Amino acid sequence: MDYEKIKFTHVMGAREIPPHIKDCLNEQPARSGMYNWIFVFKGEINTYWSIKGKLHEYDVIQCNMSPADMPIILLIRDELTRTGNTKTKLVINNDYVCECWGEWGLDPFHYDHVQKQGDMVFGTEPHQVSNMINGSFCIPHPTNTKMLKRLGSDITSNSVGFMFHWWSGDTYLPHRTLEKVKEKYGVKKSHIYAYKLQDDQMKSGRKLMWDEKIAMMDFPDFAEYIQGERCVYDPNPCHTYGRNGVELACFRRPVVGSNRVFSYNMLFPELTCDPYDHNATMEKFDIVFTQPEKVKEILDEAYEKVEYFNYDNSRKRFLDALKIAVERGGHDWYKKNG
Repeated sequence: MDYEKIKFTHVMGAREIPPHIKDCLNEQPARSGMYNWIFVFKGEINTYWSIKGKLHEYDVIQCNMSPADMPIILLIRDELTRTGNTKTKLVINNDYVCECWGEWGLDPFHYDHVQKQGDMVFGTEPHQVSNMINGSFCIPHPTNTKMLKRLGSDITSNSVGFMFHWWSGDTYLPHRTLEKVKEKYGVKKSHIYAYKLQDDQMKSGRKLMWDEKIAMMDFPDFAEYIQGERCVYDPNPCHTYGRNGVELACFRRPVVGSNRVFSYNMLFPELTCDPYDHNATMEKFDIVFTQPEKVKEILDEAYEKVEYFNYDNSRKRFLDALKIAVERGGHDWYKKNG
């Protein structure tokens, strides 16, 4: 395999590419996350059914291990085996917080079996990877940092933006914390981003709790809005690599973040703490609102460190891992040792 000229496709577990995924791939600038691998390798996105008879044309087929994609992983491995195709490498990744795997209704034996179908297996942050099969790699998803750093905004708001996560749904403690922040530091409003009513644990009290509820939006619009916040608050209770942290570093926006998020620990360590420690959280907000020189130092450092996630560095991590995985035996190695 010529690792510098691989033909790459992402394959989805669907009969056709859903409209929201097409929109995601067409928006420019692109949000961070898994689909950026397509841009990194100048590749394609396909359904299994559209390329079933021509898997041999690709060097790398990448699949996500969501419940909807798992059957496709098994079908691809069966087809590669049936046709004797050892050229095409099946790369599979986990893109979901490990705290919620049990909600899939799968037993761990089945999930381990799915992972063992890969020639290379990776997750995006260390805690997640530690719960995957032996030999899994830790590779955060890439970000077009060059493009994101060019984005600006003329929006200014005396507000703090809270990042809502549908897989958690917790708004009770975040709202309580932000009410304290508003009172202590003269912040006028609290905005909740990526809000989904159906996933809000406190939906009955939502009209009392938030000054503005902002649903999912196109990434260019999100980038403009979030840069207008005085600060962002993300007490994510789950372990994830955290694309929000990468994007906020590119935007030079301070974020009081969770120490369970890989990107916050790397990029904003002095503003990061246990998401359930209210006193520690208020100490971090105190830095943001009372120590402007310190905040500038934090943001300048994050702006430099964020290049860890850029396309070139991400490509190198991916290819280095692929070489290791292939040279030790790929799928056969995972079957024996995973």
